[in-house]
Amino acid sequence: MFSGIVLAGGKSKRMGGDKRFIRLFGKTLLDISIERLRRVTEEVLVVLGDREELSLKDVRFVFDMERGKGPMIGLLSGLQEMKGQYGVVTSVDTPLVTVDFLGYLKEMACGFDAVIPRWSRGLEPLIAVYSKGVVPFIRDWVYEGKSLSLYLFIEGGNFRIRFL
Repeated sequence: MFSGIVLAGGKSKRMGGDKRFIRLFGKTLLDISIERLRRVTEEVLVVLGDREELSLKDVRFVFDMERGKGPMIGLLSGLQEMKGQYGVVTSVDTPLVTVDFLGYLKEMACGFDAVIPRWSRGLEPLIAVYSKGVVPFIRDWVYEGKSLSLYLFIEGGNFRIRFL
């Protein structure tokens, strides 16, 4: 089973307002993210930084274990709560990622703990697939007091990663 995880806990400082509710093509960025993930997964979780209630149907809300610590904590929070063996992860501020691309990431996941796109400018760890098997690695990394940078975690990770 694949779960969809929308990371939507950021502070939106650069956007000038809550990025979840910015409209594009007549829909909010949050709605776009949820709709895409519904097409490729069996459940959708939205990870929020603050404890708040949003009126969305058929979505599970998960809250950052530690508020304000960045996307690694949001990722860990979502992976721990998902029902699936794999989480198809996307950030709320990536509305142009296609359903086809998310499906491709999903297809490449078998036998790996993570599937992460790599472009000429670097990694895209927030548009990726992670297995439940990576949870102990993230948890240990965080609780050992290491950097909360996903990039450093991935580079130093001792788990099976497929880079695309």
